[in-house]
Amino acid sequence: MLRNAIDRIGLFVAWLHRKRRLPVHDAVVKVNLGSALLVTPGWINVDASPNALLSGAPTSVLRLAYRWSGSRKLFSPEEYSRILRSNKFVHHNFRYGLPFEDNSVDYVYSSHLLEHLHRDDALQLLGEVHRILKPGGWVRICVPDLAHALTLFRDGKKEVALEYFFSINWAGALNRHQYMYDAELLNRAFSKSGFVNIVPRTFQEGEVPDLAALDNRPEETLFMEARKT
Repeated sequence: MLRNAIDRIGLFVAWLHRKRRLPVHDAVVKVNLGSALLVTPGWINVDASPNALLSGAPTSVLRLAYRWSGSRKLFSPEEYSRILRSNKFVHHNFRYGLPFEDNSVDYVYSSHLLEHLHRDDALQLLGEVHRILKPGGWVRICVPDLAHALTLFRDGKKEVALEYFFSINWAGALNRHQYMYDAELLNRAFSKSGFVNIVPRTFQEGEVPDLAALDNRPEETLFMEARKT
């Protein structure tokens, strides 16, 4: 019940903030899109989850919210509270674009977010990334590799492969993939969004900083960066 109430409040708050533009004053501005709680210091973490909505709340409130969060499998109550109190989060729904001014951000990072958006919504988000990046700025997108999933299927690991496309239970349906990418499809999405300098990358290798802390799941992930000219 509390989780549903927080979700409804989150939708209302996102609607209220749909047209906002956040001022940024750091010498180097780094934005992590769809961060969940996988964050590192120095980044602005933009997420639509109830966790982001509650960031900065008193520890007593966060300990209560922890009981109903999906974070219990990954974090202790102390870790959960520390992350939400010591890092910068912005609660925002990507349906309303990105809450930053044009040409104001140096780096954008996003891991395992784009595949949860329908194709047109993903292209719209990449277009927003292009808008907010400074000329010369870099974006790094990490997604499950469609080629990896198809290889699993061909190798007989069919149930594992199908989990990339279909939910095995109702809870999983809330986190279902809406689209999938291989290198060619992701490159094409970048191109359609205005990017020209598009570079395939490997795990923890690239122009975007802090990859040792941010990159994850190397065995199944496609990594690609693009630079705004």
